[in-house]
Amino acid sequence: MATGVPPEKSAVESETDVLKKPVYKQKPVPKEKSKSIHTRWYWPFASGIIGAEAVAIYAVFFVKLQWSTGMFVMLYGILSGLCITAGYHRLWAHRAYKASKPLEIFLAIFGTSSIQGSIIWWVQNHRLHHRYTDTERDPYNIKRGFWYAHHGWILFRRKEEDLGYADMTDLHANKIVVWQYNWYFFITAFTSIILPTAFCGYFLNDWKGGFYWGAVARLVGVQQVTFCVNSVAHTFGVQPYSDEQTPRDNWITGVITLGEGYHNFHHAFPNDYRNGVRWYDIDLTKWVLWLLEQTNMAFDLKRFPRNEIMKGRAAMKLKNAEKFAKRVDYGTPVDELAMFTESEFVAEVKERGKKWLVIEGFIYNVENFIAMHPGGPKLIKSGIGKDMTNAFNGGVYNHHYSARNLMNSTMRVGKII
Repeated sequence: MATGVPPEKSAVESETDVLKKPVYKQKPVPKEKSKSIHTRWYWPFASGIIGAEAVAIYAVFFVKLQWSTGMFVMLYGILSGLCITAGYHRLWAHRAYKASKPLEIFLAIFGTSSIQGSIIWWVQNHRLHHRYTDTERDPYNIKRGFWYAHHGWILFRRKEEDLGYADMTDLHANKIVVWQYNWYFFITAFTSIILPTAFCGYFLNDWKGGFYWGAVARLVGVQQVTFCVNSVAHTFGVQPYSDEQTPRDNWITGVITLGEGYHNFHHAFPNDYRNGVRWYDIDLTKWVLWLLEQTNMAFDLKRFPRNEIMKGRAAMKLKNAEKFAKRVDYGTPVDELAMFTESEFVAEVKERGKKWLVIEGFIYNVENFIAMHPGGPKLIKSGIGKDMTNAFNGGVYNHHYSARNLMNSTMRVGKII
């Protein structure tokens, strides 16, 4: 689960250069052992995550959830999730807005409460994901399977030579981010385990529920919801802005991820502080950031120009319409139709008994349609061997597109020259 570093030495060096290395640096794996699961899995993370999930499952079946503890789990879970979506993701990974120092400190502290790694580790992986989406350098590449994108990527080691490069100089220069990185394990122990356990125990008289539900089950739940953005939002849903890559918009994922499920929009316009750009899109993070903007806690919220967003939607509508049109039978192409002179047309009708008529220069065989004609067989019979353009276009009845399409695909046999 290592992350990428630039192959060349950076021109800017500082005392924080060590942060440019993967947060969880691993020893090289002997080539002859590279296929062993013991050398491919990163056991410190694998054991921790799987162990937490096992405890959470135990809690579901064997630890009673009190109503008051359940309320805490829900509220603290939402707070934990918002610190990832509004902090790790939209603030630090994409610089979609600027935060006041108090807000930045708050997000940095409580962003650790779901144990998703430090800001530097999380952001580096996410920037790699956007730069190398759907390729082998994508840390959670959906092309390697739903399970890998959802959960497996965080359990497996990445080979150094397979990693890409993401520019992290802005975060290396951020004192709050560097502070969180240096003290990450102490901060996360407090916010993820100690605080929820102690709060439920001291204030709600539920020490056991505080640990099993408030701490472990909650953090596992937030992790799994976050992982859904990597898996579900790259598999199920619609692509209204771009289909060049796998991200999709899915309102159900948007609900459970506090707005991150509008992933097709996000990959098309990653620096917009909104993921659900329409007012009715269920993007809780967007509305929280908007409220923070009103109180001057957040500012410079980036909004991609509406016209450019509409261009993306228009382009996809046209592209999808073209795809749909290719599945429709429009009949014999005009340039492949047989050509007839007027005298040849008359001969076909009078001498060979063809039930043909002409509309706008094209010849139509109405023999099998006479009995089906909505205006009755008499009218259509009266037009055989004649040019019925005026009657068809309003002289008798102005026919709809459906009638024109039906005739072109099933009755058109030639063209008058």
